[in-house]
Amino acid sequence: MFGSHPKLGFPRKVVACYLLFCMATVCWLALGVCLISHKVLSLHSASSCLSRLGKTAAAIEISYLRHGQEKLQHLTKQAQVEGGLAYASIIGPNGIYLAHTNASLRDMPALRPTGSLLRWGSVTGIRFVDQQNRTLREYQVPLTVDSQSIGSLQIAVVEPSVSATLASVAQYAPITVLIPLALVALGALVLGRLTGAVAEVDDQLRQVALLPPGREVSLQRLTARNGSSLGWNRIVESLNELRNHSGDQSLNKRLTEAIAVRRQNEQLDILQNLSDGVAVTDMEGRITFANRAIKALLGAEATDDVLEGTVISDRLIHNMPELAQCPLFDPECTNRSVVFEGHRHGVKADRVLRVSRQPLVGGQLKGQVWSLRDVTQQKLADKMRDQFIDTATHELRTPLSNIKAYAEMLATCDKIELEQQKEFCNIIDSEVTRLARFVDDLLSISSMEVGSLSADRQKVEIARLFEEVLDKIQPTMQKKDIQFEVRLPEKMGVLELDKEKIVAVLVNLLGNAAKYTPSGGHVSLKVKLEEDLLQIAVEDTGVGISPEDLPMVFEKFFRSKDARVQAEAGTGLGLSLAREVVRMHGGDISVESQLDKGSTFLVSIPLE
Repeated sequence: MFGSHPKLGFPRKVVACYLLFCMATVCWLALGVCLISHKVLSLHSASSCLSRLGKTAAAIEISYLRHGQEKLQHLTKQAQVEGGLAYASIIGPNGIYLAHTNASLRDMPALRPTGSLLRWGSVTGIRFVDQQNRTLREYQVPLTVDSQSIGSLQIAVVEPSVSATLASVAQYAPITVLIPLALVALGALVLGRLTGAVAEVDDQLRQVALLPPGREVSLQRLTARNGSSLGWNRIVESLNELRNHSGDQSLNKRLTEAIAVRRQNEQLDILQNLSDGVAVTDMEGRITFANRAIKALLGAEATDDVLEGTVISDRLIHNMPELAQCPLFDPECTNRSVVFEGHRHGVKADRVLRVSRQPLVGGQLKGQVWSLRDVTQQKLADKMRDQFIDTATHELRTPLSNIKAYAEMLATCDKIELEQQKEFCNIIDSEVTRLARFVDDLLSISSMEVGSLSADRQKVEIARLFEEVLDKIQPTMQKKDIQFEVRLPEKMGVLELDKEKIVAVLVNLLGNAAKYTPSGGHVSLKVKLEEDLLQIAVEDTGVGISPEDLPMVFEKFFRSKDARVQAEAGTGLGLSLAREVVRMHGGDISVESQLDKGSTFLVSIPLE
């Protein structure tokens, strides 16, 4: 149907896309039927089970009233057989099986499986997967006789699997699939016949496109079958007549010129869509071509010809006055490449632009090619890298120097009292811990950048979590004589989270509050439990954060230039890691601060 050409033309692609779309639609419909059937079977199973639960409960209550526990085992077996249940059981008020379809479990303690909870009025249930990898729905209803509870009835039914549903629906598959496929094939045949002439035209045009420039173009007539083939034949006749009247050489020349113009337009489109600014000037420095990027970098207006004809030196020096003294405009440097960087002052932020100039040579010097690139982000990254190297060097040198000094004293001094030895060892241990924490922060940042940082969630008692945080931070508060206020809810329950990472976040926030709060200041930890949210607020009366620094406090390696901040040791990694950990738990962290008045960090973590 599609011919023997190795690459399908546009009309044949239409037919192929039609077939693929129709077949995909049939597959989706079949899948939808299977899923709907699976859902219907599941609902029917649940409804049947609930109906069986009520009838069996009534029968057991009547039997218990007449015969006591004598026939309970028989009734559970009967309910299992009649209802097609996985199992049925009766649990006494003391949690012991009074009866069970598995006789070995009788008089044994009843165990509650783990799964998702279900509820319909007084009926409760749970959906879980048993040891045989079956999905079960277990329902439970209380049993009462003469207004007194005698226990509860449990029944379980196997939830239909998708494979079982597919097996039941498979017998109807031939009818539901073959008929649509037959209609699809018929439509493809009709569409192929309608697009046959267009496909032949497309093949000839492709062959023409593969010819090198200057080669003679030869087009063939088509069999007259419809309006498209008749129209193509008229084009071929007109082309032959034009060739006969004007000569092959004239036609080839025009075709060659048309191809050259098209290639030139393609090159201009490429230059216009470059992210770097590109301009071409003549020997007098007047702009003959400028792409959109250089217009934006030089702050040009929206009209297309705003830069053409102007002198590029005036434009560049107007935006970056420091370029006036650089070799870019030195007549002695006309024949060689020059690169220079300048600062363009903007309304919102300053930008760093790299300007390069290359001589345009084509047999003789014809002009200059200029390019502008915005390297602001690269400069900021270099600055941040240098700042990190300085910080890392300080963070590594100080503890290493202390470790070396105290280790030498322990090794060389013979008369050192035992208490002093312990003090030296404690200092060495503290410095090693500081180094290890710094290395852990670096590893965490590396994991965060490659996307491998993850949370090991486990059920954690929130009260114990805050006890651990307070044990770690209290010595720091006492050392600086800070008034430390703690407000915790009376009941906090259990939450699934990565305990170690959350403790590290809170210790970091409280440690920062203590570090940047003067002696005698105030730090508070306030915790609120709402319906679906755990809110933690850390407030201090410290140095605060300036409005300029506030948007960047969670950036990696950022540290304020405030002398009071620089006086304290730090890497600028803690808040960045804290934000990443909180976001891994589905929460958020924010900050409010006023310079010289204090800061408030708010952490919100969803309970589910």
